[in-house]
Amino acid sequence: MTDLAAEITSQRLRRARSSWSLLLRVLAAGLLLCQVIIWYQPQTPLLAVLDQFAIQLAGLAVLAAVCALLSRRWLCLVLLAALAATLSWPIFAERGEAATVTDPARLKVLSVNLWHSAAGHQRTIDALLASDADVMGLIEVTPAWRAVLGPLFAKYPYQVECFDRDPECLTMLLSKVPIEKSFAGRIWKATPIVASGEILWQGRPVTVLAAHWFRPVVTSADSRWGAKDPKRAAYMAEGLPLSRQAGQAGLLAKYLNRQPRDLILMGDLNSVPWSRVQRAFRARTGLDNQAGWSSSWPSFLPWPLRLPIDHILARGHLVVTKFSTGPETDSDHFPVVAEIGWRD
Repeated sequence: MTDLAAEITSQRLRRARSSWSLLLRVLAAGLLLCQVIIWYQPQTPLLAVLDQFAIQLAGLAVLAAVCALLSRRWLCLVLLAALAATLSWPIFAERGEAATVTDPARLKVLSVNLWHSAAGHQRTIDALLASDADVMGLIEVTPAWRAVLGPLFAKYPYQVECFDRDPECLTMLLSKVPIEKSFAGRIWKATPIVASGEILWQGRPVTVLAAHWFRPVVTSADSRWGAKDPKRAAYMAEGLPLSRQAGQAGLLAKYLNRQPRDLILMGDLNSVPWSRVQRAFRARTGLDNQAGWSSSWPSFLPWPLRLPIDHILARGHLVVTKFSTGPETDSDHFPVVAEIGWRD
């Protein structure tokens, strides 16, 4: 009877090891397929979106590699370790060091997606007031949000928006200092809708602009606001996904390159720094964030599962010297805060 029990236990252990080994092999094969798709750089938005999840895929590869090590599955371990390295490389390649500037003055800029589905408002209002930012960009400013922004308007009397002219205008720029040469609306009669203006900071003119890009999985044909510029595809790097987001990025790049050189762009760009669309956009416009990035969405998930899709970028004499997420609010996005310095 004892021998029979031992044999049953042994069989169960063998089956468990076999199942565990099969699970590791399937996981390794799935991650390898994801890496191949990312390397292939597909134009189909649903496949191209995989590169946005490099953090999560690399983290999964690391956990699986640890399991392979503990279970002594050496071939799986080697493959998973290699996948963890290759999947995480784009992340580390986009990590920069904050620039050093001699001028001690800093312009504090905040960007937040208020979220059209927010159940409350007060926590967000309190956080924005406490931030004491000089300029802020608000995304998804629905009619419900507009009705409760009075306390912000008292502290930020200078505003740029187009709510009365376009029902899809949900972007707003607020400032403590006067805004000149303001504009709010569609660029090239298409999207994205932007809110922009010129402020005078330390006696220097600075252009500040807020924008919101489509999600990366929306194809070009899904938007009734098709681009009117037939050359937009050639304005950015070739081989980008056939997404509405890539079209918006191309239009915005062309628009920004006709604006003054000293410029700050903020907003929910719905793309991570290492995505093909954003890398092409930054290369075409000269915009950058040398202080790095911070995961901002969705706020209800722990850090390893969030994506850095909210950004504040600068160019010209302007440079981001510090960048971080703000406190949790009523939104599904964390606000992002940057300190901008001036370099000669």
